[in-house]
Amino acid sequence: MTDSIIIMAAGASSRMKMFEANNNLSHDQIKSADSKSKVLIEFGSESKPFLSYSILNILKAGFKNIYIVSSEDADFFRDNYQDILKIDLSNCNVNFSIQYLPINRKKPLGTADAIYQTMEQFPVLKSQFFCVCNGDNLYSFESLKSIKSTLSNNAFIAYDRNGLNFSKKRISSFAIVTLDKNFFLIDIKEKPSKKIIDNSLDVLGKIRISMNLFKFKGDKCFKFFKNCPLNEKRMEKEITDVLKHMIYKGGIDIFGIPMFDSVLDLTSKNDLIEVQKHLL
Repeated sequence: MTDSIIIMAAGASSRMKMFEANNNLSHDQIKSADSKSKVLIEFGSESKPFLSYSILNILKAGFKNIYIVSSEDADFFRDNYQDILKIDLSNCNVNFSIQYLPINRKKPLGTADAIYQTMEQFPVLKSQFFCVCNGDNLYSFESLKSIKSTLSNNAFIAYDRNGLNFSKKRISSFAIVTLDKNFFLIDIKEKPSKKIIDNSLDVLGKIRISMNLFKFKGDKCFKFFKNCPLNEKRMEKEITDVLKHMIYKGGIDIFGIPMFDSVLDLTSKNDLIEVQKHLL
């Protein structure tokens, strides 16, 4: 078990800021999507940021130490987060790490780099268990509680594809996992082909998806985050590559917790309407 979780929220929100023709979006929604970090776009009758709904579920699941990965230019948010988030944070410790950009680079170096820089800035994470999640995904209490309470040293939620409310085309852009008969991770592939997807059934006959909800043992994973190579396709350092190196080079078991559940995903402007339906 662990009381700590890292929320990755330093992304450039580049896909959210792309033009998308959608007559269902209001002028204010488009303006907000174009001007804010996507995790701070407001929803619901109380106009709370998307990140606030994530944190509320995180607190409900019992986490006490929250580390939010932020960008270098997010000073205003770091200084005023309690007023911006509009939720009671008195029962937890909120910490901010900064994902610094390498010289001559305009976008963050990837999810693995976000975790590495957070562990460097908060060395206590190098010697304890912690969880990791995306800032632009809203996970249920059940999923968060499961990853928090697992007895496995390193684990992730292995979502049943049929439980995720996404089209097959969209799901094909997520990471498909291959598990052995005991649900330990064998392989993970980003944006796999249809053939690979169809051949990735687990022992229950399910296709499993990773939505970046993890648990790690700090002293076992740190060197893999530190030494993560650039992904040749995306030219970023990705957690998927960390997982592969932990398995193949470190001989470390990573347990896939089978879960039938849905996840809200806030990636592009077309997601705003769907998210608004759930966050009234």
